[in-house]
Amino acid sequence: MNERITPSNITELKENEIFVFGSNSNGVHNGNAAATAMKFGAIMGQAVRIQGQTYAMPSKHIENLKKHIDDFLLYAEQHPEYIFW
Repeated sequence: MNERITPSNITELKENEIFVFGSNSNGVHNGNAAATAMKFGAIMGQAVRIQGQTYAMPSKHIENLKKHIDDFLLYAEQHPEYIFW
């Protein structure tokens, strides 16, 4: 198994890399990792899925988190050409 450790501060992405971040349910990407995601193509107002070189996953409401994780894992499985951070 090829082990990777996500850098603590991602400032650039290679063409095949996707920045996975926790968004809020409204897709307002203002703070922390969500603000960083804006630099890589996250779309304000879009709370879920692939956006540029990012993948948004709403993480505030625990009751929906499993579905979002399952959706992400399916997407990642379908796209082995990407490295997800």
